[in-house]
Amino acid sequence: MRHPIDLEALGTLFVHRVAPVAALIHIGLSSSLIDQRSRPGGPWQRLFPTIFLLSRAGPSREQLVQAALLYSGEGAMLTAFDALYLHGMRSVLPAADAIHVLAPRHSRAWGHATLHLERTDRLPKPALRRGFHVAPLERAAVDAIRRTRSIPDTRAILDEVSHYVGVQALRAELALAPRKGTTLARKLLGDSPARQLELAVMDRRPLAVPQARTPLPIG
Repeated sequence: MRHPIDLEALGTLFVHRVAPVAALIHIGLSSSLIDQRSRPGGPWQRLFPTIFLLSRAGPSREQLVQAALLYSGEGAMLTAFDALYLHGMRSVLPAADAIHVLAPRHSRAWGHATLHLERTDRLPKPALRRGFHVAPLERAAVDAIRRTRSIPDTRAILDEVSHYVGVQALRAELALAPRKGTTLARKLLGDSPARQLELAVMDRRPLAVPQARTPLPIG
């Protein structure tokens, strides 16, 4: 018996073909039908416990980002590498590691292999970039630095971002950030004379490109 809803065209109703289970049930699909279509080899995929990709292809980085934000709930926003990319930064691209999302303390979501969920009481006001809520540039930069041990990556992020927000904004964000993972950035952006800071952060010599990070551009 044909389902009254065109299941093959259903994905076009959702941004990036990513749908919360509550929305699918609301339009008339049963839980059993959703489970059936998202089994291995089926036409849909379960990306997170309550989030589905209405396609057998992918998921792309963009679809994973959309799914991560929907799963993390209201008030969530991207930060770190994916947010930097959406802000237009190109010094360090998103890679095949987990998407870093900031969420309110009361969020019921949990981290997964593809999601690094950080619950926090210090949620900034998000910016909207290409349809996604992202942390402000200085917060995204500091969160990215916290997740890399690469000296070239740290220098590259500070160099590029400081041209847009200024050194003082980065210093202020670092002052509020956890100390773990930010030692090098604090040293580079410490109480240095202007010339010393220029030599340390705005170093124009070619930087070694970390081989471990495989870019997965969004879009």
